[in-house]
Amino acid sequence: MKRKVLSALLAATMVSGLLVGCGSSNTSSSSKSSTGSTTTSTSSDASVTKTDLGEYTEENPYHLVFSYIEFYQQDDAARTAVQDAMNEYMIPKYHIEVELLPMQASEYAQKVQLMISGGDELDVIPIFFSYASSWIAMNGIEDMTPYMDSPEGQAIIDTLGKDNAYVGSMNGILFGFPAQKESVELGGLCMRADICDELGITEEYGLAKNQDEYTGKVYDWSVAGDIFEKVKEAHPEMTPLYMQGSSSQINRLAFFDSLADNFGVLDWEADHDSTTVVNQYETDTYKNAISLLADWYDKGYIYQDALTDQQGSATMMKAGNTFSYMSAIKPGFLVEANASNGTECYAMYFGNNVEGGISTTNVSFYDTGIASNSADPEMAFKFISALYTDPEVMNLWQLGIEGTNYQVLDDGTAYYVDGEDASNFKYHQNTGWFMGNQFNTYVWNDGSRDTNYWEKLQSHNDWAQYSPAFGFMWDSSNYSTQITALQNALSTYRPALETGSVGTAGLEETLQKLNDALYAAGLQDVMDAKQEQLNTWLDENGATKTPQSNLDKIEAAKEANK
Repeated sequence: MKRKVLSALLAATMVSGLLVGCGSSNTSSSSKSSTGSTTTSTSSDASVTKTDLGEYTEENPYHLVFSYIEFYQQDDAARTAVQDAMNEYMIPKYHIEVELLPMQASEYAQKVQLMISGGDELDVIPIFFSYASSWIAMNGIEDMTPYMDSPEGQAIIDTLGKDNAYVGSMNGILFGFPAQKESVELGGLCMRADICDELGITEEYGLAKNQDEYTGKVYDWSVAGDIFEKVKEAHPEMTPLYMQGSSSQINRLAFFDSLADNFGVLDWEADHDSTTVVNQYETDTYKNAISLLADWYDKGYIYQDALTDQQGSATMMKAGNTFSYMSAIKPGFLVEANASNGTECYAMYFGNNVEGGISTTNVSFYDTGIASNSADPEMAFKFISALYTDPEVMNLWQLGIEGTNYQVLDDGTAYYVDGEDASNFKYHQNTGWFMGNQFNTYVWNDGSRDTNYWEKLQSHNDWAQYSPAFGFMWDSSNYSTQITALQNALSTYRPALETGSVGTAGLEETLQKLNDALYAAGLQDVMDAKQEQLNTWLDENGATKTPQSNLDKIEAAKEANK
């Protein structure tokens, strides 16, 4: 598993044939990437992949270390079997031998950074957006821009769309590709179905079991206040809304383009087209949101221990102590919520607009990139392209071996093999939202999803109106000291403000203390630098435009809601 095939830099030699990585047949053609490296020949007499740094065949494949976060415990032997199955497929087709390197979420950042600085064998890595600037600064990430003119690069663009394909960029460096997933900010309340039925809420608002697909019907948050009033009157022993100080829900009430860290934002709610960086915590948008929470808290609608409570919404719902909580909502949300909460729930969309906002960090959350340690970045890029374009690769990594780890049902969806379930499976990653193209995997049958589920998620994204700064990534590497101080200041005051715990009487004073602490910590310097970087990016790229098809869909919903 440790062999590598390296050579001195090869002279660029054209090799007839299409890339093996594109899964092509023996059709004759030739192409060349902008790096000067040659592509793979797939003709029957010369199955070889040549790059500037190596030459690889089925007998002598490139050894690639693929690191990723393993969010759920897997059986070691089952994972090894999956790795073997991947290589049985990957080696003859791509001339790549994959070594899976799972990491725990708690160790991921430190481990990757240590491996990069130590020069360890490492190729494909997950890049959390907030780590990008520091890892780029330490020359730890490969710039993938030179490979984008290749067939593999074009395949990624065809899969993600051009805007999304380049969203993981900073200062002209393309450091990673986002997962293919739902990204638009749409949300509202998850509510106990039995209480809704009892109080007539179900009938009044047309709620139904497993009805969580967005249709453009959205309610103002004042309507939620009316619902909470009914619940509190009928069930004084039950908290209408559970909130928790350790988890901000401000984007449920008002969307900002956070420009990565919330220290200098675009006030999207006030002006969808604004490119002026402002202090979020001085905007009317923010003040209106926290004022609503403070009013609800005073009326007893919000859990009174929200500031310090650590139980979580699922625990409170199972105990029957709360009626609802705020959440992002998407198709399929309710099945997961029902299982987590131990009770049937309804979903109801709330917000200030029919459309939902979408920003760089909504899409570029975890990105798939290449470590600078890679012995042959072009081969690593070919593997990444396969993660986004080859269903066999993605299904093997995510679901395992068909017939051993999962079965395909008659309706075309997938589920555990007989004798296994969520409590005892041997291999089931279930993290397509994290890296690669989850839309290339089988739809997992959880009781509500059919084979059209991925199309529903893609349609869900069509409700997005883009921030004009979509694609801009703030480089904070020169402001790490200020960012740390700002985070400390925010953590001191944010939980009380964003759970309503300050009450209406203490809101103005606490908000002022927050802003004073932020400016003392260097907020203005950070905002000025962020605005300067954004202006440069806008000069080079122009403001991002929302696809016309999205705008048409949004406008039609607005007309229908009149």
